[in-house]
Amino acid sequence: MEARKLISEAHLIVQQFLESQGYSDALAAFLREAAPVLEDIPKSLPTPKPLLETLTDIRMNQLHSQLGQLNMPSETEEQDFTTPGDNTMPNAVGSIYKDTHSVNIILARTASVSTAPTWQDLEANPEMTSKTVQALITAAADRTVKFTLLDQPHGDDQPGQVFKILQPHDGVVLDMDFHPHHPELMLTSAMDKSVTITNTITGMEHQKFKDHTKFVIRAKFAMDGAAIITGAHDKTVNIYKVKEDQNRSNGSLPTYVLDKTLIFKGAVEGMCVLPPSKNRSPTVVIGTRDDNYLHYVDLTNYSIVKYNMNVNKDDWVSFTPMEISASPHNEGGYLLVSTDSPTGRQILFRTDSALQLFDYYGVPTDGFSTPRHVWDRSGKYFYVTGNDNKIYCFSVGTQQVVGTLDGHTSVIRGLYMDHARNMLVTCSFDKTVRTWVNASTAAASNSTPSPFDSDMTLDH
Repeated sequence: MEARKLISEAHLIVQQFLESQGYSDALAAFLREAAPVLEDIPKSLPTPKPLLETLTDIRMNQLHSQLGQLNMPSETEEQDFTTPGDNTMPNAVGSIYKDTHSVNIILARTASVSTAPTWQDLEANPEMTSKTVQALITAAADRTVKFTLLDQPHGDDQPGQVFKILQPHDGVVLDMDFHPHHPELMLTSAMDKSVTITNTITGMEHQKFKDHTKFVIRAKFAMDGAAIITGAHDKTVNIYKVKEDQNRSNGSLPTYVLDKTLIFKGAVEGMCVLPPSKNRSPTVVIGTRDDNYLHYVDLTNYSIVKYNMNVNKDDWVSFTPMEISASPHNEGGYLLVSTDSPTGRQILFRTDSALQLFDYYGVPTDGFSTPRHVWDRSGKYFYVTGNDNKIYCFSVGTQQVVGTLDGHTSVIRGLYMDHARNMLVTCSFDKTVRTWVNASTAAASNSTPSPFDSDMTLDH
């Protein structure tokens, strides 16, 4: 849809230019040859910027960049960008999970999950009430959330087997998070407009919220667990705070109450909870459709600071920030934004600033794309999905694609980086989940020959 809109706008701009300059013969030829496109342009399409104004904006942006007024990394940032990575990021397929779901998989991630002990556990320790297992958690179009063992057996279940199945919603789960201090609390949001906290030990619902009126696309715990932030296509963000004065009949597990609703211009798409920093309060960054600003929301007092994503500071909306994340290595000093621009544009901002440090291009995309990205653990690389069913790895400092991960055969819907394992997790509408590891380090830690398919590796 976005690509078609751009083609329509381009034709209107050319028509405007020929008319304004009095090129009657060229205009007549253009109207004749472009008639099929011009006749198909919706009457409701807004009048685009004139060509001369657009070129002026481009020239001014180039001039500002040359003068260093808009793109001036600090000395620390310059050193960070020029220091190369060590090439230990995931670059080869590790495992492929083909039988977890028989329908499209929406998201996949790993976590240390609290679960009920098995009979073997209780036989060894009758006092045990829960245990922690390393799991791959997936959500799919069948509305289920499944837990698959990663490394160690759990009772009679072996690694690679599903050991728990939950259905926390009446609709498809769209986002998932785990409490930072209570790993048994799983937060999910869904297409049924609800948000649920599930106790993974009991499998029972801990809390459910029904305050949104459309798809809840994002749901995250604050870094300290004191708040839950949810964003939806109803153009609102809800913030729930821990109810401190309650009589906790459920033990030490926190419960939450709605504390604030924020209203935005468009449907919420991107959301990022910033990591702790001595220079800022707990903060969440919101990006929406129909808006050219990133909104920094202070979670202590709900004050909002807006930063314009347009370098020339106008209010022209040309893309949506579909995915937002903070760098993992410098207290979230950089903010990466993946857009739905047909150019495949990714933007690196200095956090708490409108300063655009870099633009990244080269990812195949179109107006229907919903790009997803994740950082590698060093902060030297990031991965982003393309609409060609591949994953592109960029070098942050050189702004170049350093390789691709190829193997999925349909839309890649989710990416997750397990920093502790240095493992990338991907899921797709091809009904598979794949894990990706670094071929060299994995082979070095394994005495057996490397199992990795060379067709999957990044080509540096």
